[in-house]
Amino acid sequence: MTRTQEHPNPQTQPTPTGRTDRHPAWCDRSRCTADPASQAGGYRPDGGEHRSATVPLNLTTAMLPVRDGTAWLSEACAPWPCSVYLRVLVGDVELSMSADYAAPVIDALSALLASATTAPEVTP
Repeated sequence: MTRTQEHPNPQTQPTPTGRTDRHPAWCDRSRCTADPASQAGGYRPDGGEHRSATVPLNLTTAMLPVRDGTAWLSEACAPWPCSVYLRVLVGDVELSMSADYAAPVIDALSALLASATTAPEVTP
């Protein structure tokens, strides 16, 4: 049987987004389930997560069974630094990727798409 144990360091630790009693600037308090105060004495598995507002994704021209999706940021609530994740939901399929890894992927896709709109046609 797997059992979740408390983090061995019960001290409050700073996070990349501020102290553990605060929410990240991007956190939408109406969607947030994080309870930073619950982590003050050490890790508790029911701390929830910070969630940003959703961004609607219009996929009507994509060849997918579902035409709409949403994307948002999330970060676990713990007394130590946690990674921020980009979450994308299309139908019942969810993609979750660390923002550190998602940013270069999105940059590469943006550059690729920019080349499609600015490149002149080449004729043989």
